[in-house]
Amino acid sequence: MVEREKNIAVLKGIPFDIDLASLGESLRIRAGSEEESTLKELVKCARKTANPKAIYRTCFVDCVNGDEVTIEGVRFESRLLSKKLHSVGRVFPFVITSGRELYEYPLDRADFLKIFLWDSLLEHILSEAAEFMRREISRNNLIENLVWMSPGSGDAEIWPLQQQKELFSLIGNVKEEIGVELKESLLMIPTKSISGIAFQSEKDYRSCMVCKRVNCNYRSAPYDEKLRNSLE
Repeated sequence: MVEREKNIAVLKGIPFDIDLASLGESLRIRAGSEEESTLKELVKCARKTANPKAIYRTCFVDCVNGDEVTIEGVRFESRLLSKKLHSVGRVFPFVITSGRELYEYPLDRADFLKIFLWDSLLEHILSEAAEFMRREISRNNLIENLVWMSPGSGDAEIWPLQQQKELFSLIGNVKEEIGVELKESLLMIPTKSISGIAFQSEKDYRSCMVCKRVNCNYRSAPYDEKLRNSLE
């Protein structure tokens, strides 16, 4: 379901797909094992319970000045963000979540296997919701290549996590609309949530490209030393 009001869109009940065989393989779970039975049980619960959501706002860049970007009166400080938005007029600040329904689902916290598998399921559903939102924004705004940046993603100095506050203030009623709360620690609740600014780009971009972290299970793109050096 999509709710629109002026320049804000709220997506609720985002559809998602769980390929049990593919997910089990990625988690190195053997077919016919006790672990697979547990995964099947949790997938069934997730399908019944999940309500992934997203909110995004259509905004326009006021100005780019050095390492600062001002978007509809809200100032952000990031050399890479300013570089990426230098010739971009329209942006889409957003928050996506796997939903409180899954975050608050009662699990036995002493069952570490279930906790691990449930966490993996939530990651998968969040990823599905993110791709749905990407397609939604791209289709409605005739954008061929939509990319995004997130505060605190990759190395901290790329875009400080502290700017979550400015991002949430730019979007508006995030907690009221999709149930995501920003704590004083800057942690989002539910924890399986993503925030950022999406924008059109001629080139692909992912935070991993400028992150020096070596051993990271979430790396989705190789490190680009040339791009990173351009920020020094």
